[in-house]
Amino acid sequence: MRIKKAFYAYSSQKLDLLEDIRTAVKKINDSSSNNITITTWENYSISGKFIISDILTAIQECDLFMCDLTYLNYNVLYELGYAIAHKKKIWISLNTTHVKATSNYKSFNLLTTIGYAGYQNANELFDRFFTDIPYEYTDTPNIIIPEGDVNKSLLYLKCEANTSASTSLNSLINKLPVPKKIDDPYEGSQPLNWYLNLLPNAFGVIIHFHSIDSEKESQLDVARKALIAGISKGMKINTLLLAHAPFQRPLDYHDDLQIHENAIGCESIVKKWLEPITEKYREMVGEHKDYKAEQKAAGKLSSFVLGDYVAENENQDLMEYFIETAEFKEALNAQQILFVGRKGTGKTANLIKLKNIMSLDKRNFVVPIQPQGHEFEGVLGIMEQMLYSSEQRHFIESIWKYLIYTEIARQYYEYLNNQPLHYQKTEDEKNFEDFVGSNKRLIDADFTLRLENVVGDLKAINKSDSVEQQRSKVSEFLHKNMLHQLRTHLGNVLRKKESVKILVDNLDKGWNDSANLSNLSDLLFGLLNVIHKITGEFQRNTYKHEQVNLSLIVFLRSDIFSRIMSHAPERDKIATKYLNWSDSKLLFRVIEKRIDYSSNGITSPETFWRDYFCETVDGVPLKEYVQNLIIPRPRDIIFLFKVILQEAVNRGHKIVEEEDFKTAEYAYSEYALQSLFPENGKRVKDLESILYEFVGQKSILTQEEVEDCLKINSEEDLEFLIQILCEMTFLGQEVGPNKFEYYSDKKPAKITNKLAQRHSVITGQSKKFKINPAFHEYLGIIKE
Repeated sequence: MRIKKAFYAYSSQKLDLLEDIRTAVKKINDSSSNNITITTWENYSISGKFIISDILTAIQECDLFMCDLTYLNYNVLYELGYAIAHKKKIWISLNTTHVKATSNYKSFNLLTTIGYAGYQNANELFDRFFTDIPYEYTDTPNIIIPEGDVNKSLLYLKCEANTSASTSLNSLINKLPVPKKIDDPYEGSQPLNWYLNLLPNAFGVIIHFHSIDSEKESQLDVARKALIAGISKGMKINTLLLAHAPFQRPLDYHDDLQIHENAIGCESIVKKWLEPITEKYREMVGEHKDYKAEQKAAGKLSSFVLGDYVAENENQDLMEYFIETAEFKEALNAQQILFVGRKGTGKTANLIKLKNIMSLDKRNFVVPIQPQGHEFEGVLGIMEQMLYSSEQRHFIESIWKYLIYTEIARQYYEYLNNQPLHYQKTEDEKNFEDFVGSNKRLIDADFTLRLENVVGDLKAINKSDSVEQQRSKVSEFLHKNMLHQLRTHLGNVLRKKESVKILVDNLDKGWNDSANLSNLSDLLFGLLNVIHKITGEFQRNTYKHEQVNLSLIVFLRSDIFSRIMSHAPERDKIATKYLNWSDSKLLFRVIEKRIDYSSNGITSPETFWRDYFCETVDGVPLKEYVQNLIIPRPRDIIFLFKVILQEAVNRGHKIVEEEDFKTAEYAYSEYALQSLFPENGKRVKDLESILYEFVGQKSILTQEEVEDCLKINSEEDLEFLIQILCEMTFLGQEVGPNKFEYYSDKKPAKITNKLAQRHSVITGQSKKFKINPAFHEYLGIIKE
């Protein structure tokens, strides 16, 4: 019998682990009945150092990869990723005497499909190994690597911190002609299968670290990047590892990681690395289109392309299967409108579609304004220094006007510079370029720098002046010296445009719950309140200014909007449209539209559901089962069906069967829970631990039972916590006999609260809450 080989990876820095692991490994290797030999990284240590190439070779040659993740060590995770890429059997150990070992492992959701062996000492580790007998697993590895998405793309794992270097890199990547998939920590953590589906056909991978010891990048985010770096290395994919200086390089990828001192250095490294990738894409773009068409026409489950559930990752294909809702059609013609919706309801998708469809007509000019998180924080910080309480609203509105006018000018200036040499500029355009050129520091810069420059000039205003004098000087500088001239030049160059549409998004990325809520609300409300003033000014034709058909659309997250409104006066002035997907037929059209686009072999939606899916799940009609399971958002239904199709393909099924749905339900449930954390911001400390207290609970709980769960891990006010969980639709309230209602944009939260309170009074019983079915499977909720 062949003696099998195992490799054991663990932290070299944690002395409290070394004794137990070394002792257990020796006992396993000395066991007379054993038919496996374990080597460790220490076997390749020379004078306290080790050779990473020898370790990677050992992983390639082993039958079983073992690792200890008690501390989520970055080197160990890199080696684990390398083992996953080589389709090795995996066995993970955790020393459960360490308080955070289990919780950190659960939080690191990339590995939830792999169990772990808990131990407290060397003997328990030895016993668990021979109880599990991991080297006798079937030939199927723990993690299946799919064939890969038919869409080739560049994979970019963003830096969690909004630094100048990361902003510069984001801008560079966004302008790249190569299709890209962006992993943004702000959007929530991606499941492991998301990466495994993209990596086999990736043009390359960029992973940008901030600093291991920095509070601006979480341990879990660095751990995730280390794991993906290892997988990419194992798959032999062209990978660029970047980090801000100073940075302590982990030993395993010490030689592969490049450190930059500043934004210029970062951009220089990336541009050089991207050159061959861009060239390769241009050479094979036609060939790849033919390949995609061939794959999609195959009519097999593996050929169905649903796209990405994050709209930013599918700028190109989204245009083909976007569903034009009534709200979208209204936005095409509206003069000013505010789109409000939860994360995943399609705000950015609507912006992308509006931008693309309007840009097809050269008579239009579209101005997307999407400030980066640090830019918005900078705007808030600078404005807080300048606000004079009695004139706060006037000043905020003036600054927003300045930022929007200069952004229109900056983008039109860039548009003129990108015209071909034969383009004949008009006299007005030449004058406009001269004006922008002479005011570059106030116009041709990012949001924060523009504001810093103008605020520097405004500081000349004497604070000892009266409020009226201060207001007069602010108005004189902004309106007469800059805004007046900008309005004149913009009118002259844009007057012949059929339509000028300004699209404002990403305001939620600057939402920081540790900031002054009142000031931040005033700041955002100032933008909402100035919308009609800006559009009105451009629509007017006067002897000073040319008329421009300008419209302004703002996209805002619903939880932020509701909090702004609680602080804002004159709420009725804002025209608001809610992105709502409560109509299940519309939600299923999201899937049908994408399948219709991705495959020529399907003649109708009815054919698709009949020929490729089981009729029921748990005895419930398929569509009803899905409708009852998910949070009604495009992002959720796309995620669920992507996982369902992957499960079916991995099992070799010709149609999607009931077991594929049941397996996918767990993955979706985990994803749904993870998606709550970005919406929390910093309102609730350690929200994850609070939610885990509901593990194993009944699906329907009294108020007292909910409060008992919340008391354990939080010092927050219980009424406040319940309200937050209702806002996140984690909890629904009983508003009638066995009728539970979750917050939605179709009905104000106050009405739902009142109905629940009234029902409680009528029945004479405590209020009841229901945990949303979307979270049941992952949290092990007992269904009633």
